[in-house]
Amino acid sequence: MKIPWKEVHEGLSVSDDQYQERFWRRRQDGIGLDTVNREFLAIEFKRTQDARSNHVEKATAVAQAQYRSLLAGLRAVGQVKGWQTQQIVFVGGACGSVHVESFNKNMKTLGVLESKWDPIRQKLVRRLLEEQDKVLRSYFELKLESLEP
Repeated sequence: MKIPWKEVHEGLSVSDDQYQERFWRRRQDGIGLDTVNREFLAIEFKRTQDARSNHVEKATAVAQAQYRSLLAGLRAVGQVKGWQTQQIVFVGGACGSVHVESFNKNMKTLGVLESKWDPIRQKLVRRLLEEQDKVLRSYFELKLESLEP
């Protein structure tokens, strides 16, 4: 209920169905559950321009702000039952960069075997580059279409 409603809708009553719909649209990219240690891991992936050295910190801050109210609610509910909640943010750069230290920290938190970290990161970088290739191809295709008589 604390998710801000757009100013356009000021003064209008908001139904529970609308709040529920908005809640489910704000879901994380993934979750991890450690039932032994009673830990809920909220996984978010952010893709950003990686031209500046602080792109990882900025994208992580955006992800944390984006889900602050959702995670606060999950923490409040989870603590009653003895669960801990943690957010894990993976940041991929548009040019294929992946910050090794934060990636490795996330892999460790998720309990992934260390021998698998590099192959997973390599696949992630490949996927980031493939997506950037799609963007560039689409851009140039549209650009060339607009030049044709």
